[in-house]
Formats: sequence, structure tokens, C-alpha cells
Amino acid sequence: MKMLYHSLDLKFPVGDPRAKDARIIDEKIELLNRIVEQILDFARTTEPQLAPVHLNELIDELGLLVRHKLKNQGVHLIRKLQPELPPVPGDAPQLEQAFLNLILNAVEAMPEGGTLTIASRTLATPSGAAAPTHVAVDFKDTGQGMSEEQRKRAFKSVLTTTKAKGTGLGLAIVGRVVETHRGEVKIKSRLGHGTSITVMLPV
Repeated sequence: MKMLYHSLDLKFPVGDPRAKDARIIDEKIELLNRIVEQILDFARTTEPQLAPVHLNELIDELGLLVRHKLKNQGVHLIRKLQPELPPVPGDAPQLEQAFLNLILNAVEAMPEGGTLTIASRTLATPSGAAAPTHVAVDFKDTGQGMSEEQRKRAFKSVLTTTKAKGTGLGLAIVGRVVETHRGEVKIKSRLGHGTSITVMLPV
């Protein structure tokens, strides 16, 4: 559909109402394409290709990628990244997709703008361990928050959603990626008081 539509090369004079219709069709085809890609990503059972991943660098690169969207949505990004963070064994593209989904989910929770804070830190589990055992990345927004029911099913099913609109695929993919990396996701949220999601990955 996408290729055939673009092959039509539809161009209309300025002010022609069909120009708006053509633009909307183009945008909706792109949206359908993204939804199909997300469904395929979620359905794949491929194991991650593990290599050392420096999460601070990955977060900085994502900051560059989404800076225009954040600006347009009135969202201020704060990064609190622990220096000299140890690398984690991971699949960089998969982790990038998961982190991007968390960022976009946070932005959607702040339709009137707000602040998104991304922080990285090391953890020792159990406490008192001689060396860090995990790296934790926190995504904290000042958005609408979630109900208790939404928190419980946030990462569990592609058929549920934490938002009033949308497919719910974003967080489901996050849960799948973190699970295949032997990590853990924790969520803290209260309606009207924002949401904090923590991804913990073993070093």
C-alpha cells in the first residue's frame, strides 16, 4: 500500500482540500506500518545477541534522537547518569527499543508538558555485595500516573494498555526485552502523581 501510494506522486495546488487528505493518508499508512513492526517485534522469540553495552552512551544517543519531539511536547529532559557505569551484557538495538518505548510512553503521559528524568546507577544485590551486581535505569515523569489496575497489567499483555488510547505494545515490548536480558522492571505510580519505571540489568 505504501509503495503504491507513493508511486501515485499526488501533488495538489496550495489550498486544495485534497492536499490535506493526501497528507493524512500518508501519515496513517506510516502509523499502520509502525504498528505492524511493533507486533512483529513483540512476536519474535529470538534470543538477544549479547555484547557489552554502555547504557549511559545509549541514553545520550536516545536523547539526541527524541530532542525535537520532547521540545514540541513541552517536555524537559533531565539526565542524572552515574559516571563510569559498568557495561551490561545486552543486545544494544533491543535495549534501545525498550528505552525508547519508555521515553515515548512517558511523553504520552504528559500531554500538557512536564519533566522526564532519566537516571542511571549501580546496585549491589544482596546489599553489601563487594561489587555492583546490576545497573538500574530510572525513567521518572511528572505525568498523569496510573491506577493500581494499570500498574498490575502494565507489562503483561499486548492486549491491554496503560493509556486511554494506543495499543499497549510499547510497555509489553519493554517487559519482553528486559525478561530476555535476565533483568527486572519495577514500576511506581499513583494517579495524578506521575510514574517511575526502573529497569535493572545484571552486569
